[in-house]
Amino acid sequence: DEQQSFSMEYDEISGIKALPILLIPRDDKATKIYKQYFKQRKLVLFPYKIDNNNPLDSQGAFVYRFTFALLAYICLRLLLEEQKRLFIPILRLHLSNKEDEAPIEKFLLSLCMVLSHLLNHKHRSNTQGIDIRDLSYYKIPNVMTSLYSVLPKTFRFNNSLYYPQLEKLAIIVVSSRESDGKWRSQHKRSNLMGEVVGVIRRNDGAVRLQLLTTFSGNYDHQRLFQEPTVVIDQVTNLYDHGYKHFIYVAKAPYTSTLHMTQSQDDDGLFFMSKDVIRALKGEYRDIKIYPIFFDKYYVVKLQKIGASSLYIQDTAELTTLVEDESKQSVVFFNLFNGIEVPGEQRNYNGVISYATLLNIYDGILDDEDIRNGLMYDTPLKQDIVQYLSLFHFWRYQKAREISFKLDPYENLIGDYSVGALSLFNHIRGKGKFNCLAFLTEVRNILNSGR
Repeated sequence: DEQQSFSMEYDEISGIKALPILLIPRDDKATKIYKQYFKQRKLVLFPYKIDNNNPLDSQGAFVYRFTFALLAYICLRLLLEEQKRLFIPILRLHLSNKEDEAPIEKFLLSLCMVLSHLLNHKHRSNTQGIDIRDLSYYKIPNVMTSLYSVLPKTFRFNNSLYYPQLEKLAIIVVSSRESDGKWRSQHKRSNLMGEVVGVIRRNDGAVRLQLLTTFSGNYDHQRLFQEPTVVIDQVTNLYDHGYKHFIYVAKAPYTSTLHMTQSQDDDGLFFMSKDVIRALKGEYRDIKIYPIFFDKYYVVKLQKIGASSLYIQDTAELTTLVEDESKQSVVFFNLFNGIEVPGEQRNYNGVISYATLLNIYDGILDDEDIRNGLMYDTPLKQDIVQYLSLFHFWRYQKAREISFKLDPYENLIGDYSVGALSLFNHIRGKGKFNCLAFLTEVRNILNSGR
């Protein structure tokens, strides 16, 4: 079996300026921690009051959340208006955890994720909470590693024989969440959200990964899956900066995570529809777009392996599959997390599978490009698979036993994504208020100068 090892380090972070943000409850223990560790530091402080008697669906709770979100975002906009790119870690001090979470702390988690997403358009931001009732020795390094996971990292392969040929690869991740609609009404609006990660191979063979930007926009439901201009603009900007290869990972909520059906009509492809791919491709004949879905699941490991992670691919089987024109969805890559849990008799390990689409985009994408980039045993396929694997490591958020992050898309896709967590009960309790969609509209108004 082939083994690959590499070193990983933060890239050029000594020159990064930071503006920390601290959210702290009005509590004696929290105040003591603040005075001991944070009072002498330059930061933005948001105090909040714990009120366990304030129900999630009360009108007062909605007004509080609405006002807090609006003022917090506008204040940060004013502070950052003239600033160049900053690192903005948002640390939340909590008096509870996921098992006994207070309503206000649950809201602050969602708000901070929304703020981080919006701030990442220009700056670099991440958020992390910590239960201050038990400050175990391992908590602080993990919290810091999680906050820093948004910063650029450089990977160097220890195998001197491997030198990547692909100079630049962009990973675009897209999802959406309904933001405004009436029951049984055809008129619906949704918030589209996404991010762009850049992978650059340096002259010495080292590979640099960094978050380039995030984006969000509000669209009528029909236009969302035909001409999402905010995504099209990203492709245009990336092309102008020399990117010609694009991994395009997309999902619409409330559908299965992975579209692996062998026959798929265009209506079920959402952000992978022909209209969207045609719009992304535009007039650029020399760009390569690789449409990708993914799924994750858990398996029982039957034998011990000597690695923290491995990838599985069967090139011979893939070659047979892609020659079958009836196949429209093909799994081309599996990543296996080999970390063991001490004391467990059975080790359940995570697997993420990637699939791509074939025989669908006739006249839009060349299937041969997809085969060469994702299927056939080519140097290009090797580079793309390596870069995709490094993307999982780049997103890892713990200080020890470094392995790949099983789901590097969870901040945008899934039950704990920014889109899912940005929803809270509306003022009358009938329907959900989409905080990300609202602040996206606020941002647009501020940008236009209205």
